[in-house]
Amino acid sequence: MIIVLTAIARHYAGKQDIAETVEALDLDSDCAVGDLVSVVRAGTQHDFAVTRRRWIASGTGMALELTLDHPARSIGR
Repeated sequence: MIIVLTAIARHYAGKQDIAETVEALDLDSDCAVGDLVSVVRAGTQHDFAVTRRRWIASGTGMALELTLDHPARSIGR
């Protein structure tokens, strides 16, 4: 699983000192566009939305890439 942050999400996560935590998430392949991913740190909840799923095929196999955005907005499915 590869987690990619949009530029805005990366900026926010960096300011909150949670970028490494978010990028290291081991989310399930059942995650769908529109799902929310919440990271709780020091009692504060940080919400991100899955905005894109992409399967990447290479010579070494398949990997699922999920793109997360912030702020989490309602995304139609």
